[in-house]
Amino acid sequence: MESGAGAIAAGVPDPADLRRRVARGRGLVVVLDETVTMPAATAAARALRVALQPDMAVFASAGRQGPIVTVLQLVSDSEAATVRPALENLVAEFRRVAAALVEQMEAGSSPVSDVDADPPESVRYHGATWYLYPHGEHCQFENSASGEVVEANIYAPDLVDPYFLLQYAKTSGRHGAVVDACVEGFHDMCRLLDHAGIAYG
Repeated sequence: MESGAGAIAAGVPDPADLRRRVARGRGLVVVLDETVTMPAATAAARALRVALQPDMAVFASAGRQGPIVTVLQLVSDSEAATVRPALENLVAEFRRVAAALVEQMEAGSSPVSDVDADPPESVRYHGATWYLYPHGEHCQFENSASGEVVEANIYAPDLVDPYFLLQYAKTSGRHGAVVDACVEGFHDMCRLLDHAGIAYG
């Protein structure tokens, strides 16, 4: 294990070295010594996140022989600014479709008691059949013809979840600029939303 303090004490290379070795779409996985505990690996990842620029994602996880730290190069400020109008269009469309589908679901629900309702198996929206897969406070709506997927919070359809928003962007086929910017998937989507000042849960 390398000597030093903070992240380096856990066997993680110097932040400047990491920045040189990581590129878009080519993340770096650092395997730590098996004697390093998960709390120490998490602390190392946190220290690295602070040392590196905000366009880098760093997180620790359990590996086969010990903890690992993953470092990803995220979307740049300039690319995020360029994609922002397309992102805002995507978010507005997602919220509109999610709200409409939840409304259709509620309209087609058959009451079982004063508290619960039994949702329908499918709803019609914009001339297409959407199948429902409710689970907890969410419901996944899937367009039977196009395969488009909307995962909505049934109590707050306006709520944006980065993972589900990206899933919608990919399956809708209408938001290529945002999908292309999300080389690192969920992590890039979070950065785009943060950069645009769009709250998510």
